[in-house]
Amino acid sequence: MKYPLNTYKKMKNIGLIILVFVTLYACNSDDYLVDGGISDENVNATTFDFIKSHKQLDTLAILIEKAGMTTEVNGENTLFAPNNTSIKLYVNKVLEVMRNEDPQAQFTVNDIPVDTLKKYMGGFIFPGKIKRENMTKEGEVLTALNGEERKISLEPTDEYSDQLETFPEYVYFTYKVGDDWEAWNDGNSDDKKYLIRTSNISTTNGVVHVLQGSYVLFNYDPK
Repeated sequence: MKYPLNTYKKMKNIGLIILVFVTLYACNSDDYLVDGGISDENVNATTFDFIKSHKQLDTLAILIEKAGMTTEVNGENTLFAPNNTSIKLYVNKVLEVMRNEDPQAQFTVNDIPVDTLKKYMGGFIFPGKIKRENMTKEGEVLTALNGEERKISLEPTDEYSDQLETFPEYVYFTYKVGDDWEAWNDGNSDDKKYLIRTSNISTTNGVVHVLQGSYVLFNYDPK
């Protein structure tokens, strides 16, 4: 069927608008991205310069700089990076607690105390280059620069078992709850396990893995 020229142009414009909205939705939806590493993992920048230039990580760069930890981030280390959404969730939760006592309370990312940043930011930085190919499904307990322990694992999922011949593998960043670490396949585990959204970003000095946006900065939970 042939359409008049004006009608064709209108249809083309509508199509372009729809495409833009779909693309924006896909880029902003955490559920859209399935971690599997990236096609080109090499970034021609230091870790700090990379996160500072990335629109989803630039707030983290501000906090790292405020904590005076740029040198550590740019060492031969691995950074598990909370994105801007994670930081915003933290700010909102802190503000919610504050407003239980003072409805007029104000709190922004600029109000996060330097002492808090110095104490906890090191919990995202680990010595050496930790990459997917060195991880196991059972996980390895590693000590961060601030002395805290995290379990890092690469775990298979049967989420797409009816579509794929081999199971996809997700990287997880886990906090211990209680005295002992739980087994990776313990369905009753209380440990707090967080998905890595994008893994194996290789900078000129280290490695970056980006946490899913549902993670709250510092694993903060006022309950």
